[in-house]
Amino acid sequence: MIQNQQLNAEGLPPLAPPGASAQERGRAIEARMVARYGAPSIDDYRRAYAAFSAPWPGDDEIRRRHPVAPAA
Repeated sequence: MIQNQQLNAEGLPPLAPPGASAQERGRAIEARMVARYGAPSIDDYRRAYAAFSAPWPGDDEIRRRHPVAPAA
């Protein structure tokens, strides 16, 4: 995902090309945000799910769905 992408002059992953789908554009934006600000931790996701009273899908499913910061 992010680690396999080329970086632009700012050190960020590139934006999606003009003909990209909405999903591709979203992934490109997400990759840039993670490169710039970092990803939330598993604990951050747990707190968010708990705040919304949503059932926790499990650590592996969160890692599959969302960018997650490496464990400290």
